[in-house]
Amino acid sequence: MKVVFGNKKLLDIYLYPQKNKKIDKNILHKYIDLINFIKSANDINSLSKISSLNTEKYKKHWSARINKQYRLEFDFEKPNTIIILKISKHYE
Repeated sequence: MKVVFGNKKLLDIYLYPQKNKKIDKNILHKYIDLINFIKSANDINSLSKISSLNTEKYKKHWSARINKQYRLEFDFEKPNTIIILKISKHYE
């Protein structure tokens, strides 16, 4: 799928994780792995089939689990484009 970043900060976190000092390194690696997994997925249904991602409609957007504490929020646009909106704390 095609991944579009909603803002430059999210793109910079993905491209230059070593420059980001505010986010824990484990979360950065899981964020990058999740983005790469989304890129390799065929469609939104293939993301939903992976139970560990816990992909679901969350408020006005979709979300997938980075870890137990953080989620990646995104919008889905056809054909097969995901717009990354933010990293959020789960249950906030």
